[in-house]
Formats: sequence, structure tokens, C-alpha cells
Amino acid sequence: MNEKLDLDEIERKIYREANSDGIMELLLGILLFFMAGTWARSYFTVFLAFIPLYGNRVIEALKARFTYPRIGYVEFKQEEASIGWGILGYVLAVIAIVSIVAAVFYGGNLEKLDVYRWVPLALGAIFLGGMIYLHSKSGDPAVYLYSFVTLVVGGIFTFYGLEPTKHSIQFYLLSLAGFFLMAGMIRLLTFMRRNPVVVVPDANE
Repeated sequence: MNEKLDLDEIERKIYREANSDGIMELLLGILLFFMAGTWARSYFTVFLAFIPLYGNRVIEALKARFTYPRIGYVEFKQEEASIGWGILGYVLAVIAIVSIVAAVFYGGNLEKLDVYRWVPLALGAIFLGGMIYLHSKSGDPAVYLYSFVTLVVGGIFTFYGLEPTKHSIQFYLLSLAGFFLMAGMIRLLTFMRRNPVVVVPDANE
């Protein structure tokens, strides 16, 4: 009874288990697919507009179907309002750093700057920040793989990819979409096999 409980670590374990169902990866893959679609067809933007309106409802519906019947339900504390400002600050910092790297790459001659070339690297760094934040909440080691893939693939498309056009950005987003959809399916199937639904017999029977 004298053992000191690490409440933060307990919360991380619960959060990690609650999000080991692969739903986050699947929805991220779908989001990236529609983001790629906006580069080809502007009407895909309509689908993105539904995410802030119905995203949480979709997540809750999927978890009610696949997650809660297997491991139960835990309501986590609400995020602080300052998180939004932190995200905005991080994105602006990434844009500034990538701009400096691009300027150095072109020897200070910004007339040669091709914005399309540097967008994948910027997006990879932005995804990296999101993955670092997710790891701080869950401690999930899979996030290390996600961080590596998002940043490295962004670097490949920036420095070694196709001729920099808006299509290179589209291919980058599609490659990440495929990766996260595959990771999500693997995690969901593993989660369902590891946590089968237990039918509790009726006490009146």
C-alpha cells in the first residue's frame, strides 16, 4: 500500500489501450486520401469540410461498434484550450524552418524557389509534431514508426522525388494514406483478435 502510483503513466496506458484499435490510423488514412484529392479535384474539399462537423461522431460510432464492447469505455479529460495555440505556433515554426532550409538549399537565390518541392517536407514535419504529441499522451511505440515514415517520406519527395509539381504533393499524400490505411487495418484486426467480445450470461437464465 506504500507504493506510489504514477497517475500519469496509468492514464497513458489507458489512453494507449483505448487507441490501439487502429481507428485513428484508418481515419487519418481517409483524411489524407481526401487531402490528396483536393489537389486533383477541388470538389473533394467538400468532404474535408465534414470532418470538423462530424469527425467526432464518426469516431464515437466506430468505437461503440468495435472498441467499447471489448475493453469498456473511459472518458478522458478535455484538452486545454491552449493546445490549439500550441499547434498553430508549431505549424508556423515548421514553415519558418523549412523556408530557411529552402533558402540555404538555393544559396539564398529565392527566385529559384519551387514551393511545390518543399511542401512534402513541411507536411512531414507537421505530422511529426502531431505524432510526438500523440506519443506523449499514449507512450505507444508504434508512433515512432509513424513519425519516421511521415518525415522520411516527406524528405524523399522533397530531395529525391519526381519533378516538383502539385502532383508530387498528391503522390506524397496518397502514399501516406495507403500506409495509414494498411496500418489501421492491421491494428484493428489485431485488436479484435486480442480482445474478443465476451458474452455475459443472463443472471435470470
